[in-house]
Amino acid sequence: MKNNISLLVGLKNNLDYSKNFYHTTRAIYPEVEIVFVSYGSTDGTHEWLDGLNDPYLVYHYSAEQKTFSDTFNKCTELATKDYVAYAHNDMILAPGFIESLEQLIAEDTVITYTTIEPPIFAGHERPGKIIKDFGDNIENQNIAYLYSFVRELQQTNNVNGEPSDLTFFLCVFRKVLLEIGGLDPLYNPMFCEDDDLILRLKLLGLKTIVSHNAICYHFVSKTSRSSDEYKDRTKLIEENSNRNFTRKWGFLNSSPIKHKYNLGFILKNGTDDLLRKIEPFCTSVYTDHDANGYILSEQPNTAFDLNTRIKPLQAEKNNDMLVNIDGSRFTDDSYNAIRYLNEIITRRANKKLGFFEKLIGKSNFKFKRANLTIEIKQLRNLEHTLINRR
Repeated sequence: MKNNISLLVGLKNNLDYSKNFYHTTRAIYPEVEIVFVSYGSTDGTHEWLDGLNDPYLVYHYSAEQKTFSDTFNKCTELATKDYVAYAHNDMILAPGFIESLEQLIAEDTVITYTTIEPPIFAGHERPGKIIKDFGDNIENQNIAYLYSFVRELQQTNNVNGEPSDLTFFLCVFRKVLLEIGGLDPLYNPMFCEDDDLILRLKLLGLKTIVSHNAICYHFVSKTSRSSDEYKDRTKLIEENSNRNFTRKWGFLNSSPIKHKYNLGFILKNGTDDLLRKIEPFCTSVYTDHDANGYILSEQPNTAFDLNTRIKPLQAEKNNDMLVNIDGSRFTDDSYNAIRYLNEIITRRANKKLGFFEKLIGKSNFKFKRANLTIEIKQLRNLEHTLINRR
């Protein structure tokens, strides 16, 4: 084993799971670098870290509250190995995990490793996910059975790695994360930061593969959705995170077409409710509506300055594309068009414009859709400007 991978683990309370991750990992990998970072833990986590006498452990803690992104970015900063693997403390790594990753690591490659999970989110499919129950908490975990099952899998897998989409459970060249700024703290306190990072890694043109033999068991959401701290706020946190993803990228997280455009919405006869629906989908809103109430209620949910995004109707409009919206004629179809405007514009432009016109950026046309008038002044894809979050 080359031992050139650091395991990055963000901690936030849940000390029993942190201990379980640490001891089960050390039982099979006594010299692999583990990097623990904890912000705001109050359950003895920080004292426990101080009590560990482990030359292969790197850790940092602070009483201040920070985002999930800040936590893992600090882990990346502190790591000393060339490659890093994101992990959660509600995991058990299986033998062969590090060795299987080392077979695949390369500077131009991102690897998703395999997670086995109990049937809590069985309907949520993703690359490298296996549903099998080895316990839904550390009190009833069956490690011996898990290890036996993993050995059988590793013996029957003919190929360790093959092309795949990515998940948060990834291993990548550390320098790549440092150069693009890691996870984005825009998503406060969490959710969507993984989708954001995966999109940026893909835009870099990196190879993406899944390792079938780097396997762990994941208890699922013990430190996020189902934790005592967040379980009552999960729905609101997720909604705000999705809205901020759309504000940043200009399209829904689920969109199959991932082009960012510089869109200006010209809104007449608007309301606070209508602003809430459409504002995340554009770069600027120009409106005759008094938006102070909307800004006051929504600003705490985002790091974007809504006062600079929402402008008076008469303000200068220098966006690449303009969408005229009459609030008095806004329908459910209009809202659906707004939600999928990124796809609508891309498909219409591909149909309307030739290769040479798109190449030189010569594009100026109008069309209507669901009571919206859409003017394309310049067709520019801006998603690559967001690879580096700084």
